[in-house]
Amino acid sequence: MKKRLLIGAAGLFVAGSMYGRGEATERYETYIYETYGENVEVDVSRDWKMANFKATFELERPPLKGTYHARTYGDGSIHDDVMPTYWVQEAESTIHARLVDANALSEAETVRATVFEGAGRGQDIETMPATSVFELDTQRFLGVSVMLHEAWDDTDEQKQRVLDIIRLLEDDVRSIHFSFDGTPDEDDDFTERYLNVTQNGRAGDPSFASLQTIDDLNDHDRLYGFDEATFISEYRFDGTKIDRDTAD
Repeated sequence: MKKRLLIGAAGLFVAGSMYGRGEATERYETYIYETYGENVEVDVSRDWKMANFKATFELERPPLKGTYHARTYGDGSIHDDVMPTYWVQEAESTIHARLVDANALSEAETVRATVFEGAGRGQDIETMPATSVFELDTQRFLGVSVMLHEAWDDTDEQKQRVLDIIRLLEDDVRSIHFSFDGTPDEDDDFTERYLNVTQNGRAGDPSFASLQTIDDLNDHDRLYGFDEATFISEYRFDGTKIDRDTAD
């Protein structure tokens, strides 16, 4: 049987939005076989949000081995999270290794990835292993969060590290969220500071191209963090809180 995977939305349609658990199980099992070529046991439960049933299932064959979820939408199409989950795992391991190899990150420091909705939509995958996330338009679909295990101290060394990471990743990601956490294993979110950088820049955030030197970062001079009173607050690099009503 020829297997075709339409990323983002699968092409199995059902009649009506409500049906029995047994029928739902059969439909999910058929969908998974036709999409991924595996006969699997499906754990089906009521999906109250979608007024249907949702499914949890495991694929056994590499590279997609793992636990995934699927749900049926109102138009009868089944959507699963197989490829976004695979792409996130691939991006996290690949980018972490790249930064460690370049001495821009320690092994203990963390990379988290987000694949934005729409990634790979309209693409057919004829064979396995699955298409790499880096074969997609990652400058539109891939965001990463880099947790640095150090408190923000407003030093040139820290700023150069930020610039080095931007240069290493800017061709492959839509956005980079830097997190500066001096005690990452403790519950101290109010002491963390954050910096967002994006491909094209957005309100309050610089673009990759605008940050080429330490002086460029100093001109930006803005972080954000959590605050007990206002929840999100903006700060200058020296730790001074920015009054939103008077900020430039």
